[in-house]
Amino acid sequence: MRRQNKGNVVLYGVWFIILTATIAITRFYSVESSNFYGIAETREIVVNFEGAVEIKKIDVTEGQSVEQGMLMVELSSPDLMLKINHISHQLDQLKAQKGVDKSEIQSRLRQLKAQKAAKENELKNQIAQLENQYKINKSLLSGLKSIPGGSGYGNDEGRSPMEMKIRSLKEELRLCINPLAIQIELFQKTLANSKDPVKIQVERLEKELSLLRDENSKLKIYAQISGIIGSVNFKPGAKVSPFAPILTLHTRTPSFIKGYIYENAYADISMGEKITVASLAIANRNITGVVVGIGARIVAYPERLRKHPDLQMWGREVVIQIPANNHFILGEKVLITSSLKKARFTDQLKRLFTPSQSIADVLQTCKNFLFQEKILPIIPLETEGIEASALLYLEDIDRYMVLSDDTLGNAPLVMLMDSNGRITRETPIAGLDRIDDMESVAEGEQGILYISSSLGTGRKGKIKAARKHLISVQRQENHFSLLGMVDLYSLFMTHAETAAGKPWADFILGGILKKTLDMEGMMYREGTLFLGFKAPLMNQKSVVLKINEIDQVIKTKKLKPGQISIWQTVRLQRGEDQLQEGISDLLYFEGALYLTGTPLIKKEGSRSGSLWKLEESAGTPICLTHFNDLQPEGVAVGKEKNTLIICFDQGRKIKSKICVVKVK
Repeated sequence: MRRQNKGNVVLYGVWFIILTATIAITRFYSVESSNFYGIAETREIVVNFEGAVEIKKIDVTEGQSVEQGMLMVELSSPDLMLKINHISHQLDQLKAQKGVDKSEIQSRLRQLKAQKAAKENELKNQIAQLENQYKINKSLLSGLKSIPGGSGYGNDEGRSPMEMKIRSLKEELRLCINPLAIQIELFQKTLANSKDPVKIQVERLEKELSLLRDENSKLKIYAQISGIIGSVNFKPGAKVSPFAPILTLHTRTPSFIKGYIYENAYADISMGEKITVASLAIANRNITGVVVGIGARIVAYPERLRKHPDLQMWGREVVIQIPANNHFILGEKVLITSSLKKARFTDQLKRLFTPSQSIADVLQTCKNFLFQEKILPIIPLETEGIEASALLYLEDIDRYMVLSDDTLGNAPLVMLMDSNGRITRETPIAGLDRIDDMESVAEGEQGILYISSSLGTGRKGKIKAARKHLISVQRQENHFSLLGMVDLYSLFMTHAETAAGKPWADFILGGILKKTLDMEGMMYREGTLFLGFKAPLMNQKSVVLKINEIDQVIKTKKLKPGQISIWQTVRLQRGEDQLQEGISDLLYFEGALYLTGTPLIKKEGSRSGSLWKLEESAGTPICLTHFNDLQPEGVAVGKEKNTLIICFDQGRKIKSKICVVKVK
């Protein structure tokens, strides 16, 4: 009996130890969910050049402090100078040829005019003399009664030799002058027509020369921000391949913290949450930051942040933006404390013994979701001030073209971005002064792009002229130039009034009348442009219009009857209890239509949206993924196979973001 009691005591003791260990581990994870570690990092600018260059001069060294606008590197590009010299020589030849050709034609034209005038004067003088002589003779003979009928100067004038001579000279004048007049007219037409081809060619070369000179001016690289030189990878005289990092520049103090939270505790962090960041080296040195990015997958901890370097740990990345005036050192290890309340003990136990899903808080499956798409990490764009509204992958230069719906002074700027969210170049659309609220882009044929404003009214209920544009743009690598432009808003209104009663016309007129017209999505297929409208709705569905022969529309600025119609109407709503969404972009990919949608009614301070898919054989779109706290504005084919890339507009104060979605 004593032996049995002794065995029970040992058993109870073992269970007590296990329970104590469980509680301790649970409490440990609870602490880990509100306190975790991170590393202070900074915004880094990589200085490179898109062409092969030679380092002419480097004015900075590693660790040097530089001010904004300071000259850092001077490059030289023999290929660029060769192109500039070649085009300059072509221009000189064309201008000289244009002058010679024009002078020759003008000289010949003057000769013909002089010849015509001389011949005309000579024959007219002869005719005038004969006509005067004829009148005198006729007057003298009319008084002689002995000569009946004036001997040919009476009624039968056709028999007069002098009259015959006058008629002969007039006929000779006509036969001589007409060929000369025809030659003069031909030379005049030649002179007029000869100006246009040469003029167009000269203008094209001058524009190309201007772009090359702009590129040449960029061979002197100045500091974009005040900061510290991180690394210098080349010496003067070295030859550098395109896009190779020449040097790096970063801010003097860290701009964000990258932390890692344990995988079984990741649900305690949310976007926009205020976080306390404290130094581990110096007591009472802390600062408040804001969560701006949450990783969408579970990754391995950096070795430096592991409690035991040999023991592998897994967690989720959290990016925290901190004020610029902080006292942290770059690369410093810091303690991050969440402001959220700890979970209840029962929830902690449940979380401990229940495997977590490795999917971000910002993603939420829809009720009619058929299969889970793989979401890669959500990356914030490194450049501030961009409200990403549309994007497009440009395979030949391996860059994403990004549009912002708000630019300084409504400048027609195109941003080129790499896969890491870094803007490597900002370039204007040559030939276009301004455009407002760029919301959509589509790629046509032979390097032609189509960009459109939203056509929406502003806050004061008026639509700006710069918000009415649909433009076609010719792209050559990373250069963009205007091909054509049409006032799409006025074109819609004029044509819809004449076609009133047709579904598309009533839809447009209703949107214009109620000032709700908002076009945010666009795609191109076989000469047809498809326009996706966020608002208004038509029978509680979003509308996609199509315009055939879009190039002809932009060129003539006119719509033919039947050239525009409704292509699709779709209802984007995840459930009856969910907010209905309107189209923010659309994409045709691998036989299916992909759409991004954002709520028609926005809650104060909140942003959200979804990715949808519509098969050609189906009539109802399915929701692939929903984004909490993120507003999807653009979708495009990704760089990798079977991937889409989505950009999120988070407003002016928070950086735009991107993520890649792998689709089946």
